[in-house]
Amino acid sequence: MDHTAKDIQPVPTGVPVKKEKITADSEAARYLHLQMQVKKESRGADVLLILLTLGFIYVMAILFWVLPDSKFSAQENRVLASAPEISAENFFSGKLTEQVSDYMADQFPFRDFFVGMKAFSETVQLKGQNNGVIFGSDGYLTTRVDYPNETILKTNLDAAAKFQQAAEEQDISCTAALVGRKQDVCDEYLPPVYGSYYSDRIWGVLEDITGSNGLAYLNLRDPLRSRAADGEAVYYKTDHHWTSLGAYYAYVQVMESLGGAPLALGAFTAEEVSHDFYGTTWSASGAKWAAPDSIVYYHYEDEDAYTMTIQDNTMQFEDYAGCTYEERDGKQYAIFDSFYVREFLEEKDQYASFLGGNFGYTHITKNGDDDRQTLLVLKDSFAHSMVPFLARHYDLILIDLRYYKASMLQFCLENDIDQVLMLYNMETLTEGDYLKVLQAGLGKSE
Repeated sequence: MDHTAKDIQPVPTGVPVKKEKITADSEAARYLHLQMQVKKESRGADVLLILLTLGFIYVMAILFWVLPDSKFSAQENRVLASAPEISAENFFSGKLTEQVSDYMADQFPFRDFFVGMKAFSETVQLKGQNNGVIFGSDGYLTTRVDYPNETILKTNLDAAAKFQQAAEEQDISCTAALVGRKQDVCDEYLPPVYGSYYSDRIWGVLEDITGSNGLAYLNLRDPLRSRAADGEAVYYKTDHHWTSLGAYYAYVQVMESLGGAPLALGAFTAEEVSHDFYGTTWSASGAKWAAPDSIVYYHYEDEDAYTMTIQDNTMQFEDYAGCTYEERDGKQYAIFDSFYVREFLEEKDQYASFLGGNFGYTHITKNGDDDRQTLLVLKDSFAHSMVPFLARHYDLILIDLRYYKASMLQFCLENDIDQVLMLYNMETLTEGDYLKVLQAGLGKSE
C-alpha cells in the first residue's frame, strides 16, 4: 500500500521516544539466554574443572592415609600432632574434634610446600605477614604479638620480686635482667603500620608491675634497641634470639650491674661457624625466599680449660664428640670439654649448638681453679649465647625452671650461692607462669 505524505504523521518535536523498561528480571533472563547459548561450548571446560577438582581431593585423601605420619617437622622445629585417641571421653568432651583437626593440619601431604605457597600468596597480596610473622625490611622476620598476657607477666614478676627479696634477706645478691623480644628491639625494621605501640605498652605494664611489687631489674631492651637502630645485627633476622654480638652487648650491661668489669669485644676472636642458619621465626613464616643468618662463636685463649656438665637422663649425646657420661645419685650427666655442641650445626636447630639446647641443670667450671665465685643463672635460652662471656668471670650453674622444679632459695643455701642472675626474655615472661616456682620454700630457710 502506498502512503501519501499526509498519511505519515511526524513525531512531534520534544516528545521522547518510549523505551523498553529494563528490570532485574529482564536482565537475568537475558544473561540466562546467553548462558544457554554457550552451554554446549563450555560444557567440556566445566567437566574438566570438576574432574580436576575431584581428582585433587581424592588423590590428596589417598595420600593422607597412605603416606606415613611425620613425627617431627625440621622446617618448623617442632613435634607434629599424632593420630588422636578415639574414646568416649574425648568424643563427649569435644577434644576429639580439635585433635583430629590438628592431626590433619600437621600431616597434610606436602605440607611444607603448601605453607610456602600460602606465604608467597600473602606477600603477592601485599599483606606484609603470614602465620603471625611480619615481613619487615632488610629481611627481618618478626613474630607478631599484639596483646601479650599481662596476667602471666604479673604472676612471673611478682614471684621474681618475692624471691629477690627473700634472697637478699639471706645476703644473696639477686639481679633481674629482662630482655626484649625482637619486635621490642628491632622495631626500626617493622613496617610503619605496626610501629612500636604494642611493645611500648607491655613494657609500660612491666614498669607499673615492678613499681608496685618492688622488683629491681636491669632493662636490656633499651641498650640493644639503640644498637639495632644504628644498624648493628643484634638479633637474628630469621630467629627470635639475639645474635652472639647482641649477647655480648647484653653481657656488658649485666657485668656492670653485677659490679664486675666486662671484657672488650677485642679480647675475643670471632669464628663464623654457620652461614645457613634458618631460625624459628622463618620456620613459622613459610618465607622460603628469605636469606639465612650466620652464627658466630666468640673464643678466647684458654677456652679449652672449661668443662660443661649437663643433667641428661635421656643420654642423647652419647655418640657426640667430646662427650662422656657419668652417673651421680642415680642421674646421668653429659660432660663436655666445650660450651658448644657442634653436631647441631648440621641440624635444623643450629642455635642449640650453644650449650646443647634447653636442659634443667647445667654446670660450667674452669678446670684447676677452685677460687672462682659461682653465679647461679635462672634463665631461658637467651642466656645460652651469653654463657661464653660470663664464664670468663664465674663458674656458672644454669637452671631452667621449665624443666627443673625445686626451691631455689634452698638451692642457693645448700650450694653456697651468694649471687643470682635472673635472665628472661619478655616472651618467656608472658607465655607461661614458669617463674611461679620461685616462691617455693620462701620463709623456710632456717
